[in-house]
Amino acid sequence: MMNLRSVRRPCAVALLLSITGASTAVAQGAAAATAAPGAVTRADLATRYLLMDAAYAAADSSARLTDSTRAALNRIFDRSTLSFFGGRFAVTAAMMDTAITMADPTYRYVRRELPRDVVIDGRPARALRDALSARLARLDSAGPLAQAIVSARARAALLVDTVSAERSAEFLAEPSTLARAVAAEVSALEKGHNPYARQVGDLWRSYRGANGTAVAMRVIAPRAAATRAVGVLLALHGAGGDENMFANGYGQGVAARVARENDLLFVSLATTPFMTSPVQFDSLMAVLGRDYRLDASRVYLLGHSMGAGAAARLAQERPRALTAVACLAGGAAVTAAGAPPVLYLGAQLDPIIPAARVKAAAAATPTGVYEERVNEGHTLMVRGAVLRALPWMLQQPRR
Repeated sequence: MMNLRSVRRPCAVALLLSITGASTAVAQGAAAATAAPGAVTRADLATRYLLMDAAYAAADSSARLTDSTRAALNRIFDRSTLSFFGGRFAVTAAMMDTAITMADPTYRYVRRELPRDVVIDGRPARALRDALSARLARLDSAGPLAQAIVSARARAALLVDTVSAERSAEFLAEPSTLARAVAAEVSALEKGHNPYARQVGDLWRSYRGANGTAVAMRVIAPRAAATRAVGVLLALHGAGGDENMFANGYGQGVAARVARENDLLFVSLATTPFMTSPVQFDSLMAVLGRDYRLDASRVYLLGHSMGAGAAARLAQERPRALTAVACLAGGAAVTAAGAPPVLYLGAQLDPIIPAARVKAAAAATPTGVYEERVNEGHTLMVRGAVLRALPWMLQQPRR
């Protein structure tokens, strides 16, 4: 989640708002330390999603899945999603275990504890956090560095003594490395410099949007962003996900990889704020425009499920600001004058947002194109859909 120099790279979850895993080994260490013996935690379910995502991608890439197995696996996994939203965690875990085993027969779930009593250079983590926060409080939070200060504060807040199983940003961080990185950022701000300007690499951040809303985001900048104007790929996750979903989840971060290969600034966002006001988009682009040179002719938008609905709304309300849009397993009609081309991808087996609904939205969109993922369901369709959608968007004429 944070700068690659300050945090282990995370892998986002599909079902949960604030849980992710960095790798199979890290994810298996992400279970809640305080859980009752045998109780299924949100972190347990997050771990299982990561393992499912990896196993499905590996089986799909090696062509080990038959059509019937693919369909059965997707149906089970989507039922586990519905069970999760019904609060039946134990049932959800059992169904996820069944689905993972279908993709990887060697699978066995292992729970480990989260770290406690975090100490950095002989001091409790909270002491460093409080010292950094105090330095930030003395800066001009209304001046030109206001948004950079918002990010630094959010990053400093991740330095905690007891790591939460509910916040992936905390349990994925390497505390001493993070502390050094944030200290350097605070020092730069004290000298009047923006530490995030032209920064290359992978950074977890936050910015202040419309009505003072704090919006979390992952920014993954290619090397080209340090020296020239680059295009932008914005990604909006589905319900229950977080700003890390497209960055490392959803097919093991395939969207971030394709963006990097095409010299695009990749920005994976917390979706909910974008469902309420298009001004969130305006604020975001202003923040990114201060930190990087942006190619306004290449601004792409990708969304899954709830995120697809938010993407369609932005295309309707800010049509001329977007080059192309892709709505995966969701979306609505886009009828605004000057609307960008919109690719709608439905999933044949989707019980949450049926393919027929996605197809109808495409049919009602003058610039819409519809395609369907066969033998796939609501969540596991995303990897293949991203691999189809991103090349399609990049082929569309620049604005």
